Amino acid sequence: MKRSSFFIIPIFLSLAACATYTDEISKVRSALLGGESNRALTVLEKTDIAHRSRDEVLFRMERGMLHYLSGRNEDATKDWAKASKRSEELYTTSLGKTLASLTVSEDMTDYEGEDHEKILLPIFSSLAYFSAGELGKALVEIRRTYELINQLKLDRDDAKFRIDGFPYLISGLLYEASANWDAAIIEYRKSLVSYLQKKSDQSSEIEKLVADSLWRIAEFRRRDDIITFLSDNGFKKPKQTLNQKLSEAEIFVIFEDGQSPIKVAQDYLVNLGTSVINLSFPRYQQISNPGWQTQITCDGSVCGQTSQSSDIGELAQNALERRRLKDFAKMTARLIAKEQVRRAAQKQLGDLGSLAVMVANLATERADTRSWTLLPANIQIARISVPAEKNVTINITHPTLLKPHQWVIKLPAGKKRLLRVRGL
Repeated sequence: MKRSSFFIIPIFLSLAACATYTDEISKVRSALLGGESNRALTVLEKTDIAHRSRDEVLFRMERGMLHYLSGRNEDATKDWAKASKRSEELYTTSLGKTLASLTVSEDMTDYEGEDHEKILLPIFSSLAYFSAGELGKALVEIRRTYELINQLKLDRDDAKFRIDGFPYLISGLLYEASANWDAAIIEYRKSLVSYLQKKSDQSSEIEKLVADSLWRIAEFRRRDDIITFLSDNGFKKPKQTLNQKLSEAEIFVIFEDGQSPIKVAQDYLVNLGTSVINLSFPRYQQISNPGWQTQITCDGSVCGQTSQSSDIGELAQNALERRRLKDFAKMTARLIAKEQVRRAAQKQLGDLGSLAVMVANLATERADTRSWTLLPANIQIARISVPAEKNVTINITHPTLLKPHQWVIKLPAGKKRLLRVRGL
């Protein structure tokens, strides 16, 4: 009978020997860093991640981003739509996940996504549609973002954990591009309030961009209450009126910069006297977050620069902190269950049985290091006015760009176009 205890060790150690998600995705990240998004896609589709049902949401997040970076917007939005749908299913039916995490480890459960990842799925889909000129579809995705923000209470919790103003800013730009002025006022005001509440070293420039956008439309719509609100918060009338803006064309530049932080395990061995347990928590490790502004040239002359509109590293850290207490409670329940198994093994099989189960428990208590690793570290934005009905050569250069970007653009008066750029 006692011999059976020795079989427990290799079975559980084989589970522990599995590479963490961060390890598995490293080759994909390396290919992308080399500027080879198509090769990165091939590598991703050959990994175990592509075939594990518990990682379906994560796989579609990652694959969608590779499609997005390769300009395959339709494929990207399809993957992200399926990821969102599956994430929502997992959010509403979590019993199986809870049971699995109590028996083995958190990373053996279905991954539904961190709060900020759920929010960013429809935001990136909206950007994909916006850059393709499909404003209606882009607005649908932004409205889905609002539903998630409300569901996850990211607009009502402690200010530290609230979502930033970026979703509302994109919504405002979309409504402005659609000439829905009153809706744009509402969105820009929400965006500005969010940025003011999350005051940071990077926020003054994005606050001015949003305030200028809001002021022009409020003045056009004779909304004195909005002008008063802006003046009370220290903002001044922008140089251009809305009518002047509409006599020109405009380029919105979205620069997705850097690499998102990755999750790594932080382990603590605790001696309980009769046994030893391992406490393993995920934490984010910063990869890059330069936040350097990006200069934009029009026909060879500097015509603008980007402002940081969203710090994804900060959103990721806040999401992790939001669920820390819940994770600790689940870990405590799991460790209690494992300790009960160890005591039962000691009673039935003696010290060797106890030792076998204790080693297995140590080996299988792993932090869940899964995360959407192909996200950028931050998102920057710029608004560039260009002459209407004239070819304009737009250049964007930056030390982290995957490749130099140049466009020759000709737009009618009042027309808006979104350009997306990625740096690593």
